[in-house]
Amino acid sequence: MKILKSVKQGEVFSHWERVEKISIWNRQDIVLPLLAYNDLVWNITEIEDADINKIFICSSDDWLQDGLCIPDFRLGTAIANYKKSDFSSGKYADIKAKENIFEKDLNELDTKLILVADNPEGPYTLIEGCKRSVALGNLGKLASIKVYLGVSSYIRTYVWARYMYKYGIEKTV
Repeated sequence: MKILKSVKQGEVFSHWERVEKISIWNRQDIVLPLLAYNDLVWNITEIEDADINKIFICSSDDWLQDGLCIPDFRLGTAIANYKKSDFSSGKYADIKAKENIFEKDLNELDTKLILVADNPEGPYTLIEGCKRSVALGNLGKLASIKVYLGVSSYIRTYVWARYMYKYGIEKTV
């Protein structure tokens, strides 16, 4: 990730609220641990080609149930599984709808995803924008987009990044 500038956590959470059209407190399960990490540093970064293989989907079991992240929760795996789908239901249909929007106008939906890592060099876990990232990845539009990246040593214990560690981050770096 190419670091562009440092930002305050409030900017990241305000952005999240605008995109999701909900209060950030509706996502306390994801947010509260981040508030406790005293070394968390937020930046706006730009995804580079080499970063894409280092990105994992948020460690939420519903991604397993839909089969999108089997076997390893990598964004690349989700994109590959999506390509093989019939796009008819659940996350697949939602991703297809987002992909159709992005095909017409890349600026129609927000592309400033939110990722976390324990190291600026990755690997990274998406905590907001997982479906949009699959749509963008399927269109080959991930490289060069600007995203928020939160870095903290505590991410190693963050429940929403657990599958990044379970499925072998050593293969990404």
